[in-house]
Amino acid sequence: MALKRYCTIALVAIMVMALSVEGAIVVAQESSPEYTSGLHTGWMMELGGDNISYNRTFEYYVPSSYTGSEAVPLLFSFHGLGSSGDEQRDLTRFDQLAEQEGFIAVFPDATDLTGYECAGNFTLPPLGGAEIQWNLGGESLQYCAGIDDVGFVSDMVSWFETNYEIDASQIYSTGMSDGALFSYLLAFNLTGTFAAIAPVCGPMPWGFDTPATSPITVILEMGTADPILSYYGYGGLGGNVTYSVDETIAYWCGVDGISAAPVETVWGSTLTDLTEVHRYVYSGGTDGTQVILFKVDGGGHTWPGGPQYASEMAIGKVTTHIDGSAQVWRYLPPQKYYLTIRKSLGGSVATPGHSTFANIMSDGATMFFYPGSGATVVDLVATPKTGYEFVNWTGDVSTIADVNAAETTITVNPDVTPQDYEIKANFQLESTEPPAGGCFIATAAYGTSTAEQMDVLREFRDVVLLNSTVGARLVDLYYQISPPIAEFISEHGVVRTLVRELLIDPIVWLVEATGSIWQN
Repeated sequence: MALKRYCTIALVAIMVMALSVEGAIVVAQESSPEYTSGLHTGWMMELGGDNISYNRTFEYYVPSSYTGSEAVPLLFSFHGLGSSGDEQRDLTRFDQLAEQEGFIAVFPDATDLTGYECAGNFTLPPLGGAEIQWNLGGESLQYCAGIDDVGFVSDMVSWFETNYEIDASQIYSTGMSDGALFSYLLAFNLTGTFAAIAPVCGPMPWGFDTPATSPITVILEMGTADPILSYYGYGGLGGNVTYSVDETIAYWCGVDGISAAPVETVWGSTLTDLTEVHRYVYSGGTDGTQVILFKVDGGGHTWPGGPQYASEMAIGKVTTHIDGSAQVWRYLPPQKYYLTIRKSLGGSVATPGHSTFANIMSDGATMFFYPGSGATVVDLVATPKTGYEFVNWTGDVSTIADVNAAETTITVNPDVTPQDYEIKANFQLESTEPPAGGCFIATAAYGTSTAEQMDVLREFRDVVLLNSTVGARLVDLYYQISPPIAEFISEHGVVRTLVRELLIDPIVWLVEATGSIWQN
């Protein structure tokens, strides 16, 4: 009985001492690790500054290649205001990339303080779900409640390092919007923990640049038409006051000791995606650090290559030119290079023997190659759908064995040619003759199939219409209904003249006038 009484007294004493430490993380309980591959949920208890205990949760993905015999990278991806770790996983699909590349991906949850009454001063942004956010200081509700999110992240890092084989030189933080701003905070407050941060949709907030920090790779993806957090800084619906993107980049180049001009790569606009992506790579930093900016002209508060999770009126456009998650992984140290394979409408591409990380919006697939890995021969198999035929491979095709063969190979050797490769398999509708007694409308209007205007229309069909779902359907419909209409036009001279001058000629003029856009 005495022993039981003394144990009880000791337990009470420990609890009193814990409760007296205001704002500290107290891990009284935590989940046990899961080692099987797949998605798991972890948790640990946090004591807030108001002496209220919070059950902090996080999803994490363990790849099937993990055995515990080799150390693996650890990537944290923080969600935006009002969101969750689960939604961040769906937005970024870092779990699929983790399976391919063999790292552990973590998707933590911010605290939900809906209904919480705080005695101090705080301001909620005029956005839905504003009670769910990371503690960025200032007058946020989480700051008023004393939520120690930095401590929570520090404890998660320790939990993974204790329970898994983690490569301490490859721990990364990325995030969307509010989670992007939080990544900057972690770089300053957990100096030396992260090898790189990758904020998306968030320049650096004011006041974060005061603590000392060490050189670190920074990857920023940002749209110039972001209606929530402005590319040009200062204000925003999120209630955060930030530097501009240019000021953010300049600051981190200063931290990393980078003075060289950046190397620029451009993904131009298309008829189906008017955004334009400029990648600026600033290299030569201390300890090999880099600063990389993906400037999305016309892009909104969106994850590049991710879903259009709300209307364009609310959040702006999502670019489909790049895969934001794949680009983040490519530039997280150590250095990597990638092969991205895309396809036009009308077929599919297989890469036997290789896992791929598919771009959500553009039907692309990306695989990565590391310096020192030597030459890798990748099999390419392009398979047309019924009614289509393979045309050729375009893009970075210098090491493709046969650009005109549907089944071929491409050789990637980052030790010999340190570059990224982007290739595309092109398909077109099978060549068919018009039904007997009928012809196409334009041919009927001009009286011949060899008119120069016909070449313009055919090129527009092949380059634009056949490369979009809607356009291909219109072409199919045209083939179905045009013969009887064309036959009627060809038999009536007045109708032929009216169709040619009032319909076909204006269309040809418009197509030619916009050629500089759609031909690129």
